[in-house]
Amino acid sequence: MTILFLAALAAGVVLFVLFPVFARSSEISELPSADARERKTLGEQKERLYEAIKDVDFEYRAGKLSDADYQSVRSDLVSQAAVVISRLDELAEPAEPVVPAKAPHKEVSAESPTKDVTATEGPACPSCQQLNPPGAKFCLQCGAQIAAPANCPECGTELPKEARFCTSCGVTIPA
Repeated sequence: MTILFLAALAAGVVLFVLFPVFARSSEISELPSADARERKTLGEQKERLYEAIKDVDFEYRAGKLSDADYQSVRSDLVSQAAVVISRLDELAEPAEPVVPAKAPHKEVSAESPTKDVTATEGPACPSCQQLNPPGAKFCLQCGAQIAAPANCPECGTELPKEARFCTSCGVTIPA
């Protein structure tokens, strides 16, 4: 019984060792290229940095971080993420195009180019003074939250954050 078991075990080891020699080339997977491995590593690093940024934001909102610590740690994480993303952009794209998760509903033809969002019309970031597109809730440059303008509860007129009275109807704006 023991001899039979050892013979079966030896046959399995021999087959395992000789498989690459006799296998067809289609059965053996090719190793990914250096660029593909680096893209994968950078993608994983980018996801870890995004998670770290979310965690820091949560800790700050929970009151566990001071303003100075929060700004310092968050800006460091954002700059690290920017380096990783720029390196990902530098790497050559894979041969097969990547299909986006959400396909656009409207096809864009070559005759009607998409309009670029200009950041010259919207609010300035309170942290870095970067101009942002209208309606932006977070800064394009540093990711800081942009205070949304207040609206008059009576007439709906958009007002600056520090307004105490409506410029259209004169109603007192609650603090």
